[in-house]
Amino acid sequence: MPETVDQWAVVKLIDWSTNYLREKGVENARLSVEQLLSAVLNFSRVQLYLHFDRPLSQDELDTYKSLLLRRANREPLQYILGFTEFYSLKLAVREGVLIPRPETEMLVDKALQLTKMFEGRVRILDIGTGSGNISIALAKNNPQLRITAVDISPEALLVARENAEYHEVLDKIEFLQADIVDDALIDQFRSQFDIIVSNPPYIASSEKSTLQPEIVYFEPEIALFCDDSLRFYKRISYLSREIMASGGPLICEIGAEQGEAVAQVFKEQCIRDVDIIKDLAGRDRFVYGWIDSSEVE
Repeated sequence: MPETVDQWAVVKLIDWSTNYLREKGVENARLSVEQLLSAVLNFSRVQLYLHFDRPLSQDELDTYKSLLLRRANREPLQYILGFTEFYSLKLAVREGVLIPRPETEMLVDKALQLTKMFEGRVRILDIGTGSGNISIALAKNNPQLRITAVDISPEALLVARENAEYHEVLDKIEFLQADIVDDALIDQFRSQFDIIVSNPPYIASSEKSTLQPEIVYFEPEIALFCDDSLRFYKRISYLSREIMASGGPLICEIGAEQGEAVAQVFKEQCIRDVDIIKDLAGRDRFVYGWIDSSEVE
């Protein structure tokens, strides 16, 4: 990168930086460049294109360079910016907190659809809440919901509370640090919930070598990986029978190759009407079913 500041108008910086990130193996390099530069200049992406010839000051260039180097090191763009968007909501994210994926918005869609089957206040349990994205999106779109959001990570829960407060739904969500393997949850929540949702860790640890550096080296391992990729589905489906108030639905996000295996786990726990939902790319993405009310204690 040349040292002379006047050589670095917006348009030239975008072109040079895009090629630089591509050489580093960064996917969607131009998008990363546009968003980083927009953050430095306090522009929207539209404004960026309206000021193609604007030169950067030395301070702006220094700040931008530091961010660009972080992205070249494969740090996720969302961590560098400090936020992401989910369900049209701006959510804070940082290291130690799983970055919400667009595909998970379909889980919110399905849960909101299912809430219409209940009258009055609906109680939802969100297992593995992370940044709070699912719970907050649900609470923002249905004021009748009361949500308990659990996670084992205190770092994630801190961010989730910040996000809930920012979106003014903290009064609708109870955040709780808990390990779902702990049977104490059964006594604490027995027969309390109408709907249970979860995006649990489902990537086998053996698959790490196939994933992008952004995922493997920066996102929290505890939120992504497990030795047995079905472990949490077995536990969640068992818990659901114990803590569901009635014959309500359980919805879980899954890996693209896990549909049939997770569906079988659900059926073994007497969950009925099990269905596999595909994402927009046609891949298995969610499994849901109904807790058999005759099995609920």
